[in-house]
Amino acid sequence: MFRLVLNIMGLLWLLLLFPALAHSHGVEGVVAPGGLVATANYQGGEPMSYAKVTVTSPESEKPFQVGRSDKNGRFAFAPDKPGKWHLVFNDEMGHRLDLEVQVDEKGLIGQQTPSSSGSTNLGTKAFFGVGLFMFIASVFLWWQAKKLALKRRLS
Repeated sequence: MFRLVLNIMGLLWLLLLFPALAHSHGVEGVVAPGGLVATANYQGGEPMSYAKVTVTSPESEKPFQVGRSDKNGRFAFAPDKPGKWHLVFNDEMGHRLDLEVQVDEKGLIGQQTPSSSGSTNLGTKAFFGVGLFMFIASVFLWWQAKKLALKRRLS
């Protein structure tokens, strides 16, 4: 009887300890220098928040890293070799920013070359909108005048 109680207690201890042993691995983290942060903004200064970012390494056409910029238009990556790195910020609404970043052996930026596409300033957009409206109104009025002249000729 005493042996049975010891066996049951031993079994209970094993059942209680087994989950603790199964989940007893640890994790560690380190914050180390060596990363680069790229920032993308629209022409008015507003950040390209949550834009899709693709980073391509100097030796490959395949993406080295893909992700999204943060709320402030920033994206961090850690290059693993020197050379010319290519970053593409795409807000998936027609705005795209291509950056080329020269990284040296120490992971430092030598130079960066930005080129943007698909973005125009607010004045250009307003001018285009007013011009388009005037064109449509002119075509409509011309058509109405032509119909009126044809009606007068027939009567």
